[in-house]
Amino acid sequence: MRLAVSLILLLASVAPCQNTVSVALNYNYNGIAHSGETGQPDAPNGFRSISDRALDFTAGVPGDPVFTRFSLVTTPGALDMVHLGNRDTVNNGNWAFDPMANGNNVGIQPAWLQNANQAGAQTTVVANPIPLGINSSASVLFHVSNGGGSCDVTFAYVSGQTSVHTIVAPDWFGGSHAGRDSVDQANAGGNLRLTEVVINLSSYAGEAVSQIAFSNRSNSNAGYGIYGVNVDAEVSPQGVQPIPLQYNWNGIVHTGEALQPDAPNGYRSIADRGLDFTAGVPNHALFSGFEPVDVPGVLDVVMLGNRNTVASGSFVFDATPDGDDIGTQPAWLPNVNVTGPQTTVLPQPILLDSTSVASVLFQMTHGGGVFDVTFAFTTGSITASMRGSDWLGGPFVATGNVDRALPGLPLRIDTDTVDLSLLAGFVLTSITFSNLSNPNGNLAILAANVTGCLACANPAVITNLGGGDGPMIQTLSTGNLGCPLDWTVTGATPSTALGLWAVGLGTASLPLSVVFSPCTSTIHVASPTIVSAAVDGLGATTISLPLVTDPSVCGTTVTAQYAELQSSPCPLRLSDALSITIGN
Repeated sequence: MRLAVSLILLLASVAPCQNTVSVALNYNYNGIAHSGETGQPDAPNGFRSISDRALDFTAGVPGDPVFTRFSLVTTPGALDMVHLGNRDTVNNGNWAFDPMANGNNVGIQPAWLQNANQAGAQTTVVANPIPLGINSSASVLFHVSNGGGSCDVTFAYVSGQTSVHTIVAPDWFGGSHAGRDSVDQANAGGNLRLTEVVINLSSYAGEAVSQIAFSNRSNSNAGYGIYGVNVDAEVSPQGVQPIPLQYNWNGIVHTGEALQPDAPNGYRSIADRGLDFTAGVPNHALFSGFEPVDVPGVLDVVMLGNRNTVASGSFVFDATPDGDDIGTQPAWLPNVNVTGPQTTVLPQPILLDSTSVASVLFQMTHGGGVFDVTFAFTTGSITASMRGSDWLGGPFVATGNVDRALPGLPLRIDTDTVDLSLLAGFVLTSITFSNLSNPNGNLAILAANVTGCLACANPAVITNLGGGDGPMIQTLSTGNLGCPLDWTVTGATPSTALGLWAVGLGTASLPLSVVFSPCTSTIHVASPTIVSAAVDGLGATTISLPLVTDPSVCGTTVTAQYAELQSSPCPLRLSDALSITIGN
């Protein structure tokens, strides 16, 4: 396909769609000081510093832009970081765990730490592999004690490929984030520094991240604390949007349309033949994703050409009805010359993404040829050329005898595709067909579709509302109209039959302690619909809502939260809640 680009687009003014996934890391260390974890250096399941200091979350996660970009552990008494190092040898061994409890600053080795040496590779298996696109990157939030240093981040992909990237941070002391000191006592201390490193993964577009590992620290005297990893995934899932074309010709034979060549509102061939849909749209893979017209007595193709001049004028409309093969000019055709341009204005514009393509289903008579398809956006347009062969000789049942529509030789249908991925973020508003190269032939466009989401006037907003006490929630949805909404939880009890999804419109904020006093989590789903959750052997579960194309839902907020029954003073475990406001 030749792409003849007449591009009048302000590319820099539109940012491609991105979808940020917060990875549920395989935490191995309780190294953040949360509420209730200070002043207890020997608590068997309590906090321990990775050296002599720690972040201070005793008043909750600070309202800091760095923290809001990542899904951090907000609950005390839980593993909350990936530690790369050895607490018994950090800082030249000055903070080696005490052999027995004595109440000083240095605590005993906690029950959750089987081996103090965590200097080897620390690996997270991604429960739901993250697809990468041409704009994908990963962000790592971490810091390094005792002088700073570097380490490697290795991404493994579903294909078996891996990529290794080195990240570097200075010494953790003296930053802008509240800190604690006195080793495991966690007394109020000086501020600490966090480093966010962005890793470009665009060269791995088409891959899917299945595993992330941290290894090879350069500073063996330091501890490394890794708190979060975000991956900007390829926009997925997406919708295939059939285009309601502005048809101008009744050129497919449907039930009741044959043998009526002079019917004032009936079928007319674009030349001397036509597709036979009297038994419905053929069950053929070529029609997958397309919605050709399957109703008699209506316009059903976009015709480019002139019936009175096609085939050197062999099929000029009769001036009066005479019952032969050639019919009169029908009432639905005010002008026999429809050489174009023929434009369809989209009733609902389509937002393109990094995987968008446009496909067209068409037929060409008398030797085939080339025609142009122009895609217009809110700012500018591009034009692509499509080529087709002569329509004779295909697998599709057809009619002959011009407008009489007797059984005829089978016909072929062509399809061509335009890659629109480089226009991610643009909003498609119309499609125009023009410039048929063969003056002796005609063109019938049967259907068209575009891969992308429908457009709203408002932006899509995806918000993690918090409120959970363990399981982590994320989404691969863009929140765009016309594409599915999905939520995935990791960290649930593997294969449990006691998991539930709560989904509802809007958001709420009800402390679960109002219902069950021992609970610390919060319900964020208003008037929920409860659905049983299918939790796999890795503790992951997903719920997906089918695409909605009605523009009246633009701006609607849908919230989901996972709940799990448990035998405990608090009978429910909750994930964080995640709301999606439908938009662009």
